[in-house]
Amino acid sequence: MNGEKLKLRQLCFALIVFTGVIKIIVLPSFVSGYAKENLWISALLNFLLDGVTIFFILKIADKFKGKSFFQILNENLGDAPTKTIMFLYAIYFLIKSYVPILEQKSFVEIALYETTHVVWIFAPIFLISCFFSYKGLKTVGRLADLLIWIAIFSVVVLLTLSIPACDFSNLLPIVAVPFKNVLQGSKFSLLWFFDSTYLLFFIGNYKPERLSKTKIMLSYLAVALVVTIFFCVLYSEFGALTERQYFAPIKMGKYYLSLSNTGRIDYFAGFALAIVCVFAVTLPLVFSSLCLSHTFNFKHKILPCIIVNGAMAIIFFATQNFFFNVFTFILNYVVYFLLFMAYVVPLITLFFKKGRTKK
Repeated sequence: MNGEKLKLRQLCFALIVFTGVIKIIVLPSFVSGYAKENLWISALLNFLLDGVTIFFILKIADKFKGKSFFQILNENLGDAPTKTIMFLYAIYFLIKSYVPILEQKSFVEIALYETTHVVWIFAPIFLISCFFSYKGLKTVGRLADLLIWIAIFSVVVLLTLSIPACDFSNLLPIVAVPFKNVLQGSKFSLLWFFDSTYLLFFIGNYKPERLSKTKIMLSYLAVALVVTIFFCVLYSEFGALTERQYFAPIKMGKYYLSLSNTGRIDYFAGFALAIVCVFAVTLPLVFSSLCLSHTFNFKHKILPCIIVNGAMAIIFFATQNFFFNVFTFILNYVVYFLLFMAYVVPLITLFFKKGRTKK
């Protein structure tokens, strides 16, 4: 699954497109329910947490030059502990994929006005994800090369159509919202973040270049900047009604006056974004399959892909009518496991020794 190495450009594009688009569908309206006009601050806190972790992961990559996360663990902990950690990460990525996939299902139904039974209209996403997982990280890079331009087109069109309808005074006063509400917005939006873990499994699988660390950090900074601007524009356009604007891409820009003469070109942006999201929401399943392939000695590399995507499909169809119950359970209990795997394990790895082999 991890044969050829990605180009640095592909890694940067993957970080931008796959971590950015899933944060502009439901998340802005969800966070505004807690933080109101300070929703962008809640997002920035999570971006800061992931950004700092990415910095430390780049330190790991620099310390263990050319080695993957799996190789680093295996040299320092041995085979059995490494496989245990890989299995935990397989579970971690499976959980991480849950909320975005359920969100994408609703986005497709709303954006495309789809009334067909969900089994028939949404089941193919798991076949796409299985193929995506089978092809591995190299295909992630190739898709990022293509999808980055579709994502840029979509976001630029939506922002361009929305800005004339904005009243940026809706973002003021900043001090009116208690900071505990901002922290709540940050806490309850964590499931859309944990972006740094992707980079953890990219290390050793991309070709280093001059200023590699700077380019990767700037790529994630670009994600944070664009998403923050998107949050601000959405709230400026809808004000206190923002928390009702779920599926923002099909709500933004439709009040732009020229659309009455030119047609609803904003729909093109919304549909294009839905296509990008199909791959973005299934990316965790690619990494879950990769981790599972490191856990067990499968005879064929398609088997972990089938197991992971089959398990997610079963979970999806079994719990789609109880989404809020599952979501609440994850936020109240499972989130601590996610926090540990996303932020504590990479920090511990930073203190491992180079060239050590433990059997």
